[in-house]
Amino acid sequence: MVYKLDARHRAVTIDNLDKAFGASKTAEDKCSIGRNTYRHFGAMLFEILSLGPSEKYINSIVDVEGVEHYEVARARGKGVLLVAAHFGNWEIHAIAHGYQLGPIAVVARPQENPHYNRWLERIRTFSQNTVLYRERALQRMLQLLKEGETVAALVDQNVEKEAGVFVDFFGRKAATTPVLSWLAVKTGAALVPVFTLPLPDGRYRLIYEQPIDERLYMASNRKYAIQQLTQECASVLEAYVRRNPEYWLWMHRRWRTRPVEEQQQSLGLASEGVN
Repeated sequence: MVYKLDARHRAVTIDNLDKAFGASKTAEDKCSIGRNTYRHFGAMLFEILSLGPSEKYINSIVDVEGVEHYEVARARGKGVLLVAAHFGNWEIHAIAHGYQLGPIAVVARPQENPHYNRWLERIRTFSQNTVLYRERALQRMLQLLKEGETVAALVDQNVEKEAGVFVDFFGRKAATTPVLSWLAVKTGAALVPVFTLPLPDGRYRLIYEQPIDERLYMASNRKYAIQQLTQECASVLEAYVRRNPEYWLWMHRRWRTRPVEEQQQSLGLASEGVN
């Protein structure tokens, strides 16, 4: 119902699917993915609304895959950066991680409605996790990593040119925050991509991927190292989205910020048209 009524975000969803898949999927396929995306996030919303602080219940609805990757990264003692995305149910993943593997710090954007923000923070701290609000999070993140702790952040949304680097995502340049990559290079913390895959029975599989190749940290050019690490994180996410496109947040204008050279090219073409 919301897919049919929400014309603005439906248009963004279909436009993003066009950009990502082009002619490799039919218009019917893209509409089906769009409807299923709305269905998935509607179900996620209702699950969060009904969620209570029951460790037994949370543990009963999740399976964990690749936890050894996280444990090896944590044992290095330099801290761990969990590279998350708006895929599956990232809120469930963070809560379950706190119960099963120990509390973590979760970086979040504060909500405009203070009542909604307090409600969401209460849920996010069920398992003793800490919420770090983005505007003042960097120094606290550095401190936690130096103490060998774990920090999780969502890194798959568009940012302004001044705050990001451009990486290839579905064959298009996408402005992406480099903050986690910068922290990894600065502190030596492991970058571990994480995903939450819904299962047919209504449960979830929490996936910990292998850490991003640490040899990239050693590049003599720090700017290059940060660029490559950010690209690697984006590539891992793209692989998951390609396999399960209905679980990613297509309603967001992921490719809104464009590179300067692309804008200049567009202006040049427009000028030729006028002439």
